[in-house]
Amino acid sequence: MLRREDYRVIHALAQRGLYCCDIAKEVGVHPRTVRRALARGGAPAPRPSRRGWRLDPYRADIDQLLAEGVWNAVVIVRELQAKGYRGRLSILRADIRPKRALRVRRATVRFETAPGRQLQSDWAEHRTRIAGEDTTVHFIVNTLV
Repeated sequence: MLRREDYRVIHALAQRGLYCCDIAKEVGVHPRTVRRALARGGAPAPRPSRRGWRLDPYRADIDQLLAEGVWNAVVIVRELQAKGYRGRLSILRADIRPKRALRVRRATVRFETAPGRQLQSDWAEHRTRIAGEDTTVHFIVNTLV
């Protein structure tokens, strides 16, 4: 399928006098596709997207959940399904995706220690007898190194 810039390139090369087969090699399509693009006169008008029409009654609920910090699409779709939403998760994800850039990000504060001043944690389990019964004992050892 040709993109808008492909149509522009095809028409620009045709105005320079190139043959259809040469234009096809340049763009990477079949010569018949070039002839059809030239006959059409330009790129077709984009079709309006129908995606999200089931979400329209729930836009306020989605925006409220996003404002509350709920960005997980699975959680949001469960909330909407409780209110009667019958659409799919993929439609909701596609609707939320552009809004993720607006999400407030929390700053992360790094904590670094001087060399040789860090905590080392070791975890282990050990089988032993306590009160005459075989038992697994779990323990952790923290050492400041």
